[in-house]
Amino acid sequence: MLVALMATGILSSCEEAESLYSRFYAYFRYTPVSAKPNLYRACTSLGEFCTITYPPSAQQNYVVKSPTTSSSVDYIPRTALQGYREFVLGVGGGLVLGMPMIPEMLEQESKVVCYDLCCSNCYQDYHIQKHLTMHAEGLASCISCGRTYDLNNMGIVSEGDAGRSLFRYYVHYHMATQTITVSNN
Repeated sequence: MLVALMATGILSSCEEAESLYSRFYAYFRYTPVSAKPNLYRACTSLGEFCTITYPPSAQQNYVVKSPTTSSSVDYIPRTALQGYREFVLGVGGGLVLGMPMIPEMLEQESKVVCYDLCCSNCYQDYHIQKHLTMHAEGLASCISCGRTYDLNNMGIVSEGDAGRSLFRYYVHYHMATQTITVSNN
């Protein structure tokens, strides 16, 4: 009887564990990264981030913006293949891509990371999609809930009420072929 109670306690404590990566669908692929200055800077420079969105006004283009060069915008044409469901920019229709100043635990150097542009707390708590506002200091804030997220530190809440980190996706940047791939698996 005691063993059964202990096993139940262990299993129930494991259910609450939060995964580092999002369960929501996201996929984006582009090559050559060096052809788009904002994207290239985000993939190769410490502390640089950019957003990738697909606004209706973009006329069949992805829009790549950087908070440090707000006057510069890159456009990536969408192909017919990218119009299908498989090419999804996360929950809120946007991604934040960049290279953090601080390497992650047990890593020797920083690697490119990708977060959802949607505020994870607003989405999980209220089922609303609120795009984050990017700041040049490696921060992103939500005007709705007042939280600020630290992109240089795993997307954790750095200001405002405590809450969950930003939704995160797997990203692979292959420098030799200048290819970036974002996915959730």
